[in-house]
Amino acid sequence: MTLSSEGSSQLQSEKQPWIAVILSRVIPGIGQIYAGYLLRGVIIFAVWSGSAMMALLSLLQPDINVGIVGLGLLIHFALGFWNLFDAHSSARKSNSPQFETLRKSKKDPWLAVFLSLLIPGLGHFYIKKIGEGIIFFIATIVVAILAPKIFVGILQFGAAFHVYQFMNKRKDLSQEKTPLLIGLFVIASLVVSSAISSIASSALETRYIPSASMIPTLQINDRLIVDKLTYKFNLPERGDIILFSPTQFLQEQNFTDPFIFRIIGLPGETVEVINGQVKINNQPLEEPYIAEPPTYQYGPSTVPENNYFVLGDNRNNSYDSQYWGFLPKENIFGKAQTIFWPLDRRGPIQQLP
Repeated sequence: MTLSSEGSSQLQSEKQPWIAVILSRVIPGIGQIYAGYLLRGVIIFAVWSGSAMMALLSLLQPDINVGIVGLGLLIHFALGFWNLFDAHSSARKSNSPQFETLRKSKKDPWLAVFLSLLIPGLGHFYIKKIGEGIIFFIATIVVAILAPKIFVGILQFGAAFHVYQFMNKRKDLSQEKTPLLIGLFVIASLVVSSAISSIASSALETRYIPSASMIPTLQINDRLIVDKLTYKFNLPERGDIILFSPTQFLQEQNFTDPFIFRIIGLPGETVEVINGQVKINNQPLEEPYIAEPPTYQYGPSTVPENNYFVLGDNRNNSYDSQYWGFLPKENIFGKAQTIFWPLDRRGPIQQLP
């Protein structure tokens, strides 16, 4: 059977609901735009991205508002999930009743594609190609464990295109565009997920405290949120509790994990520890946060340019600058902002003397 140019044009103007879902799974709101609801899609994208930004900015504040963070994350993830249903509904509303009746009368190839992009093999189970589905599913598990993430994306593409081929034997215009659409989805998914991961990892990370060197401020097994952006725009200050990679001296002693200490001496300052008191430029430093006064003597010693002098709050049980020297600025990568676990210790970390 052939279609008239008018009938063909009408069919091409119809929207595939599962294509809308696939698009909105990459970026919320895009599926609605595809379905013809431009303003709706823009609003969904703005709220989705804005809620994530709200949570991120709150996490970067010294006094974290857990309620705002929780609300932002709740809106972000809930909207991202609801948006999939809305994209599907928006596309259906754009279609004629005749097209929807025809689409629902048989298994939807784009649903099979969506399922395969979700979990390779799932689309094959949907169309009852059980053997192929098992092969793709097992291959995905093996590749996810042993290979880089990009190979999982290749498997997603292969499974999605393979399942679509099973359901559309004829070589029409729609089928010729399928590899391009699926490939763009896989590439976009990898790019978006990598970008989000990169942005998150460059701004924040979590750490736990493995030693007693910062008692009483930080206890063993405290879980922290670390701000990795502050020192890209500001210099470290006295009293900041910082995370840093091991210095050359520490690396030679086979230390590889990051350290966490408090900044005591700034570049150009003279540091001395004498009679249980830290002195900066011969002036005593008030330190209400330490476990007990230091019992050792140190200095006087001048902190070199672009270096810092760091000590643990547990002064007499801390392997810090008194032993291994000054800390180069380039080794500092984060500022400890807040304790998020255990719950009874949750809150901002005391920074300044």
